[in-house]
Amino acid sequence: MKAYLAALGFVLLLCPGLEAQSRGARAATPSPAQAPASEDDIKDFQKRLDAYVDLRAKLARKLKPLSPTASASELATRQEALANAIKAARKGARKGDLISTSVGAHLRTIVQNDFRQRPVDARNAAFEEVAGTALPVINRTYPAQAALPTVPPLLLGKLPPLPDNLQYRFLARHLVILDGDTQIIIDYVANALPPH
Repeated sequence: MKAYLAALGFVLLLCPGLEAQSRGARAATPSPAQAPASEDDIKDFQKRLDAYVDLRAKLARKLKPLSPTASASELATRQEALANAIKAARKGARKGDLISTSVGAHLRTIVQNDFRQRPVDARNAAFEEVAGTALPVINRTYPAQAALPTVPPLLLGKLPPLPDNLQYRFLARHLVILDGDTQIIIDYVANALPPH
């Protein structure tokens, strides 16, 4: 053991940047102990989401009602009109409006812990499904060319529930909250999936 520690000290002496890099890598990775959100944080998260759903419902009521036998094109037109109304109402929206820093860290920890417990082949399959480097943009439509992978059911059960057609989705390594009615990204957690 003494020989090992002496050799390690010698390596660190020859490579002074190695120790700093190692410390920096450890500091950049949040530990699970840092991430849990309090019950009040989760309640605040739910209130923020409910306020968004209330805004969407209020804006939807202002639109012309659909006919009882609405066609696909009428549904698409209404969806686009609602999306435009939401974008206008939230034109100043930015990351963190709905997902606070503590809740974001909590969600990231849940995702990463779940990912670490999965077999290697399942991890590789997940990265194939969420391939890409697209960065989410708040208050924009989900990129049409991007895959729309679902969150695995066991992981979904660990995440705080979302109201009324809001969905967790992965876009590249990011966990987004998507408005399923309008396909608008309403907030996201950056780098929720570990690097691969």
